[in-house]
Amino acid sequence: MGHFKTISRKRKKQRQFFKLLFIIIIIFFIIFFIKKVKIDTKYLEYLTYNYLGTNLLNKEETTLIDVPVFKEESVPIVYLYNTHQTEKYKYNKLTSYNIDYSVMFASYILQSYLDEYDISSVVETNLVSKVLLDNNLKYKDSYQASRILLEQSIVKYPTLEYFIDLHRDSSIYEKTTCEINGQNYAKILFVIGLEHENYALNLAFAEKLNEKLKAVNPCLSRGILEKSGEGVDGKYNQDFHENTILLEIGGQYNEINEANNTLKVLASILYEYIMEDE
Repeated sequence: MGHFKTISRKRKKQRQFFKLLFIIIIIFFIIFFIKKVKIDTKYLEYLTYNYLGTNLLNKEETTLIDVPVFKEESVPIVYLYNTHQTEKYKYNKLTSYNIDYSVMFASYILQSYLDEYDISSVVETNLVSKVLLDNNLKYKDSYQASRILLEQSIVKYPTLEYFIDLHRDSSIYEKTTCEINGQNYAKILFVIGLEHENYALNLAFAEKLNEKLKAVNPCLSRGILEKSGEGVDGKYNQDFHENTILLEIGGQYNEINEANNTLKVLASILYEYIMEDE
């Protein structure tokens, strides 16, 4: 029996060693990530807890509930959501550690940049997949599900004025990427649904943002895609509010740092537009 106990202790120590090694790798990743991508520490706390079950950035133990996702201390005017929350950017070597980058992650990055302009925003954290399940809907009905979340958001935060649905495209890398001063950026495609009577208001919103984006650099924009007819949603919930917009930030072959570069620019042009709109 003593022999088996010795083996068991050895295996336990081995497991502890590999767990510690894994955590050290994650810490190095976080340090690197903070330098490369501007994002508030509270969201990194959320991610480390989500993937590791512990908070590496704060000595005090935390839970997902304790991590502040919404900015309760100020009045939010921008609602960031993702109808297709599972859309992801290019996989990399960290994917083997279950660390990947979704459009929801991009929403957090944009929120962090908006914070720098003192623009309060909220990121939708409720799962669209659960809304689909609870309402007996299929994936193709995702816009119906996100509509439910939109309607809930305006009840919870009646000060909201701008509703931004972040996606990523599935086009080839060359089509979704541009280079500015040696850095790669994920290009932005504005998508407008024409199948509701007030679409011209959404289109005007997109046109103004697109003009500001091209003023920074024309290569950042893929233009405005107007959609209607069979096989498309046709509304994209833009009948919900005149300042509802769908943005494709890059594509499936873009890396998160390329999306990050663009999101920083997007925050600046949103700030300009909001200041002019007041």
